[in-house]
Amino acid sequence: AQLACDREVDVHMAVNGLDMSCVDCHTAENHQIKGRLYSVSSTNTNRATCEQCHSTTPHFDDILNRHNAKVACQACHIPTYAKVNPTKMKWYWSDAGKLRDGEPYQEFNSDSTREYQSIKGSFEWAKNVKPDYVWFNGTADHYLLGDTIKSVPVQMNTLFGSHDDFESKIYPVKIHYGDQIYDKKYNILIQPKVFAENKGDSAYWKDFDWETASIAGMKRVGLPYSGEYGFVETEMYWPVNHMVAPKDQAVGCAECHTRSEDGRLASLTGFYLPGRDHNKTLDRLGTLLFLGALGAVFLHAFFRVLVSLRKKEYNMDIIDYKNNEPV
Repeated sequence: AQLACDREVDVHMAVNGLDMSCVDCHTAENHQIKGRLYSVSSTNTNRATCEQCHSTTPHFDDILNRHNAKVACQACHIPTYAKVNPTKMKWYWSDAGKLRDGEPYQEFNSDSTREYQSIKGSFEWAKNVKPDYVWFNGTADHYLLGDTIKSVPVQMNTLFGSHDDFESKIYPVKIHYGDQIYDKKYNILIQPKVFAENKGDSAYWKDFDWETASIAGMKRVGLPYSGEYGFVETEMYWPVNHMVAPKDQAVGCAECHTRSEDGRLASLTGFYLPGRDHNKTLDRLGTLLFLGALGAVFLHAFFRVLVSLRKKEYNMDIIDYKNNEPV
């Protein structure tokens, strides 16, 4: 969708924009391509960043430049993603296994995206999606096969960061929701065997039996299987870095600095955001400053009027004196 797109889709890649190619940003040295896919990468190294071309002060407005200390460029300049093709937002393995006349089948949405597939389950797609937002410092953690499930939904990749972390900024992300098979007793995700050439070889995509697929798969990876399986909710976070909009379509101030529940940063807590949050001390201080300034204006006006009246009386006294002065 980006290789030959319009600038409304991406100002960098657009044929009527900068007409850049992937390798303009994702440069390489000794086959080490710059850029990180945080579904698999954990480190904050060899990243492709906006600042490498645009610097940390790309705006004429200093207020906007100061945002860069805690807000990633992408947070303002990518108001939506999946502008052309739908993106998969949810994937439920627990729905897999339905057959028609004993055979697997597929169902499609009106836009040709798969709504259901016997071998993989059900899917939900979306276009022109407003991102979610997280604090992110460039490092991540990942669920590794055999790890004990500590919380639900299971975080397949945890993006580290917080307001108090000096390296963290607010980044836009796509959150991919779903469920996966897990061992109820050992509380770990199961790696089922899914593929085989023929039926009867324990592969789920041929036999559609989670039990035999779980036994074969866990044996293959050398992990225990209790014989009790279920499905657990999972989440995966994908930082949004592409589909940069024209500057006149950037996120407006009021979309974040608002008390509305629909505000873009409504879910980010633990810090004070002007226009969104209440702080008793700051609110009282602001009220006092406002009242103090208002009082100073009225006091200044009072003295101006008083001085004006005194001056007028003084001038009248002089006139009276001159009028009554003996000839």
